[in-house]
Amino acid sequence: MTNYVHFTQSGNAGIIELDRPDALHALSIDMVMKMAESLLLWQKDNTVGHIIICSTGERAFCSGGDVREAVSYVKAAPEGLSAEPYFREEYNLDNIIATYSKPIISLVNGVVMGGGLGLCHNGTITIVSETIKCAMPETAIGLFPDVGASLFLRTPGIPVGLMLGMTGQIIGAGDALRWQIANNCVPFSQFRELKKKLCSSESHILALQNVIAEFEIPSPKAEFALKEELINTLFQGSVTQIIANVEAHLTISEVAKWHQSLTTRCPASIYVIHRLLSQMSPSVSVTEALQMDFQLACNMMRRSDFSEGVRAVLIDKDNNPIWAPNKIESVTETDINSIFQFDSSLTLHKTQ
Repeated sequence: MTNYVHFTQSGNAGIIELDRPDALHALSIDMVMKMAESLLLWQKDNTVGHIIICSTGERAFCSGGDVREAVSYVKAAPEGLSAEPYFREEYNLDNIIATYSKPIISLVNGVVMGGGLGLCHNGTITIVSETIKCAMPETAIGLFPDVGASLFLRTPGIPVGLMLGMTGQIIGAGDALRWQIANNCVPFSQFRELKKKLCSSESHILALQNVIAEFEIPSPKAEFALKEELINTLFQGSVTQIIANVEAHLTISEVAKWHQSLTTRCPASIYVIHRLLSQMSPSVSVTEALQMDFQLACNMMRRSDFSEGVRAVLIDKDNNPIWAPNKIESVTETDINSIFQFDSSLTLHKTQ
């Protein structure tokens, strides 16, 4: 099998480099397990003071988990928890990153979506280039914004989090920085030199931040943050109220796009992220949020929506999924309650 992720040490840094450009560095279970193993080894290695996560090429940092692989698990035993190993390993890696005892710096360029945000945002410092395309697009494939998104989508405020989570809106560096999804912006052309200097830096946070400051540029324009007042007005209330709010403003181009997403993406997925952000209390830690994500993901694998969404968007690419239920108004509270019915026997690894 091709080695899709490389592990090296340079100076004080352990370097994880994703190398699966044809798939925009999507994370297979093998990649995830190797990353977790290396991080746990480096945590005990006194010659490694900090970690750098990056990728090869210019197009992407990481497009997320390899959902096609996850579907292959589901198809192997569609009535059971066949995808449980896949999601356990992915969220276990995110938990290792979130609770790591050494600084983890991510150099993020191009596409960073879904599980890619789990890699970088759960670390210590997320450095983005001016060209990033950032999103949590899971409602398009019958999943939900996971990898701890129930926490980080709250940071800019619930309405903004709902807009991002329900519609899968793609944002750039300016909005990612304003909404605290990223920490610093450095031109992609400077990533190589920045990486070199980070390797030779001392490993305490102040020293690393001083190196980053040498390359940092002012934040690019925050396109959607200029519309925060509108977002705060529209993304309030129940799912049906939000859709009604949006329908009343269709003459605004961005709102029309949100309406398209809200009425074509998986209805159950839209309800799940809405409940996570607007009705449930926030988790007390990333670990707790990831444990909840694991429970939700396992329950959603028992439904047909995930396999159907991946088929329609990524395999057949007809973009015509048949959801179950297929309309927002057909989703019942019982449907969503069943997804939030947790099984205490389903837990993540104890890794540290």
